[in-house]
Amino acid sequence: MRWARWIDHLPLWVALGAAVSTGIYEPGELGVMALPLVAAAGVEALRLDLGRHHRWLEVGALIFFLADLARGHGIFPVAIHTLFVLAGLRLALPRELPQRRQLVLMGFLLFLTTAVSTTDLVFLFWALLWLGSAAAALLQQSWEASASFRRGVLSRPPYGHLPAWMGGTLVLGVGFFLILPRLNTGFRPAAFLGTAAMAARAGFGDQMDLASGGPIEPNPEVVLRIAPPPGADPATLPGLSLLRGVALETVQGMRWSISDLTPPAVRNPRSASGDLQAEFLFYPSAQGILTLPYGTSGVRPELALRRSGGGSLRWRFPQTRPVPLEVTWGSRGPDASEPWLPPRRLGHLLEMGPEHEVARRWSLRLAPGILPTPELAHVLERALRGFRYTLENPSGRAANPLEDFLDRTQAGHCEYFASAMALMLRARGVPSRVVNGFRLGPWIPEGGYFRVSQDQAHSWVEYWDQGRWHVADPTPAAVGQDSQGGPLSLGVLSRWLDTLRYHWDRHVVRFSDQDQVAGLSWLQTQVQGWEWRWKAPPTGLSWGLALLAVAWIVWRTRKRWRLVPLGPGNIRALRPLLARTRRVATPIAGETARAWLLRLAALRPERAEFLGELADAVDAEAYGGRNSAAPALAKAEAAAWRKWEPSSSS
Repeated sequence: MRWARWIDHLPLWVALGAAVSTGIYEPGELGVMALPLVAAAGVEALRLDLGRHHRWLEVGALIFFLADLARGHGIFPVAIHTLFVLAGLRLALPRELPQRRQLVLMGFLLFLTTAVSTTDLVFLFWALLWLGSAAAALLQQSWEASASFRRGVLSRPPYGHLPAWMGGTLVLGVGFFLILPRLNTGFRPAAFLGTAAMAARAGFGDQMDLASGGPIEPNPEVVLRIAPPPGADPATLPGLSLLRGVALETVQGMRWSISDLTPPAVRNPRSASGDLQAEFLFYPSAQGILTLPYGTSGVRPELALRRSGGGSLRWRFPQTRPVPLEVTWGSRGPDASEPWLPPRRLGHLLEMGPEHEVARRWSLRLAPGILPTPELAHVLERALRGFRYTLENPSGRAANPLEDFLDRTQAGHCEYFASAMALMLRARGVPSRVVNGFRLGPWIPEGGYFRVSQDQAHSWVEYWDQGRWHVADPTPAAVGQDSQGGPLSLGVLSRWLDTLRYHWDRHVVRFSDQDQVAGLSWLQTQVQGWEWRWKAPPTGLSWGLALLAVAWIVWRTRKRWRLVPLGPGNIRALRPLLARTRRVATPIAGETARAWLLRLAALRPERAEFLGELADAVDAEAYGGRNSAAPALAKAEAAAWRKWEPSSSS
């Protein structure tokens, strides 16, 4: 077959595509994985014979392994890179059946390393695609091995059965998924594999550095979905505009970080009246920090959480899959009371360096003569909102990014606006800090939830006045965003795809042993409460239907109820030959297959030897019950009788 050799490439390319879809690998790693496969495809296309150079190629693979190991990035990424190199080497060299089976095994191992790192819905389609490619490769190998014993032209393998096999596997997998015990190993190779670099992408972090370099790239990775109770109007859920994560009170140069003086997060219980509640579905993150609305009074379950630096709440253990929490917050807005600041903490919240002198100068320019009151914060907030928001980060490479932002560009992302305002307030004697969290993302009406992604990561300011903390957000809205910083809208297709992912996480990824017990209990209740309410038809109608069913069965199986001589027409292998010779030698009633074949031999003596061999094979298959070459011989004999006429036998 023309494309038979290319089928061996499919499982490895699908494994590479699955690895790309997870987003856990760096571009350099993906290049190392793809390069051997691309080179092997070039060798296959040019039909090059590299068999005599296999020793040098193997030495090159060994050198690559040692060099990759010497980098010190861990044995797991080295093993994956080496496995891709060996797979490409095996594809480029001459290969027989054992080597082709090795390629399927390599593809399975590479796919397995990716499968344990993600639970996304898209990966299900990659899994089905890999299953189909591996089945096609194994089918091709088995078909060629069995076809070598047949005569005639090699036919194509039955690739049409692959969709049915894949569907059956999917149904079987769903059944096992529902009944097998839940296994949560927490195995995620992101801890030991090179993960995608996030320094230049939008996202939440527990520290901040204005001198971060070049532009910030968008990052659509979903970090949180907020589902209010069914039937709740999203417009009636106040307090979700800002989701607070961690407070940064220490500033050193252009870098903000967590302070050891920040008190732990305190949840002040409120009365149940007027409180709002929603399900927060948190996705795994590197920091493990929960971002919650201001005024949060309850988080359930609390056993999995711990108080951490910067007044944040973190997971007690690293999470490997989405985790739902029931969050309750007050409808009265922020409640970050701290009636008294110790002198040491007060001095820390007013610290500034010489490189921040530009903030003092701009504070006096924007708000001259205003005392350190809430009015000062409002004036500075309005003034900074007159600057321009951009992810291009035009001041990131300056010697003093804050000074360049205020004096020259007056354009940047939220970290510049929050840092500038916090330092301006400190310069006027107002204790202030920067807070990292998220703005609320768009509402997805198809799924009934808010979607928050890394693109909504945000920084703002909290300043202390009159015994409590107040919130100020000096960042202007970007082009294409609403007043909350979220995108104006998502396309219908994007919303439906996101809804599918949400339900996948909600009903599949989160499916636990408790869900199994609840499902079985529901089935038990339904069965126990079920009553037979169908009224039986009249007796005459029932007997009539039964007789019709029996008559139909007898008619459909009539050939099995009568003894029919074993003639040519009853042997499936002889049907092609029977169709070719029906005009010159129609079988006679009661004539056996051997007698009919010998009669054909009398018509064409030059075919007598082959017809006799076919008669022996037919008898062996019909009476011996063993597999023989009868189908292939009959097909070849039918080809020999094509366009033969009695007048031509001379």
